[in-house]
Amino acid sequence: MTLQQFRYIVEIAKHNSMSKAASALYVTQPSISKAVRDLERELGITILDRTNKGVVFTKDGTELLFYAKMFLEQMESVIYHFNKEKKADLTKFSISSQHYGFAIEAFANLMDYFAKRKYELTIREGKTTDVIDDVYKSKSILGILSLTDLNRSFFERYFASKSLTFIPLVTLTQHVYLRKEHPLAHLKSITLEQLRDYPSLTYQKDDLMLYFAEESIDMSGVAKVVYLKDRGTMMNLLSNTNGYNLGTGWVGPNYISSNIISIPLKEDNLIQVGLVKRNDVSFPEEILVYIEFLKIALKESISK
Repeated sequence: MTLQQFRYIVEIAKHNSMSKAASALYVTQPSISKAVRDLERELGITILDRTNKGVVFTKDGTELLFYAKMFLEQMESVIYHFNKEKKADLTKFSISSQHYGFAIEAFANLMDYFAKRKYELTIREGKTTDVIDDVYKSKSILGILSLTDLNRSFFERYFASKSLTFIPLVTLTQHVYLRKEHPLAHLKSITLEQLRDYPSLTYQKDDLMLYFAEESIDMSGVAKVVYLKDRGTMMNLLSNTNGYNLGTGWVGPNYISSNIISIPLKEDNLIQVGLVKRNDVSFPEEILVYIEFLKIALKESISK
């Protein structure tokens, strides 16, 4: 079992084709085919099913692909860690977050702070499970997410089982995001009953447990729901429909459409925004700087 074989497996998955993988890696297709056969023989499994339409990963092959990706990422981390010259010249790390504008604003401020240095930064924005998995697998050094009364006990146990720590930053009142032309936009606070006839726009996937939803209340009884994946689509739908989204209430002028406002939800629902990290990780100075920018952005939410 070699690194080269793992690279071949990952490249095949990327292109869904042995010939395209060979072309991308500047090797011959027979070389890749032989490497895969050798690996299958060594592990005693079938990695790929060959069809007229290309190759398909088997169940064992899919599981091996997961480990191959993780192993290659770990190797890159080791190489980076011990490359002193590169480490001295380049600031490199990844951060994962739920769909929060304040996390992006803090990231932009960090880029300004790093204006005179070389850096290679990554910010991954995704659903709750993505954030936790990124931190657990060391894809990101830091995760940003929220706990609620609905999921707090579950996550305390879940984090402990994965040797993760949650660090609270601020507790915010649940808010409703909607456009200025929305029929409810004139209200000072909104109840769930008043939202009943309007579409709920949510990042929650319908195949996930309720605990992993970004909303802090049970939305299972909502009649109209639109599931989406990215913040750009969320902003467009909020700006052009009578849909609504529940969140922290943070409205940054440069990171949320000027046509979108937030109004407190009348029910007593709180969101505790915080950081998630591996227990065996200590934050470097650069991450501590980002956390300070994050606190500043969140403080603005409280003061409004």
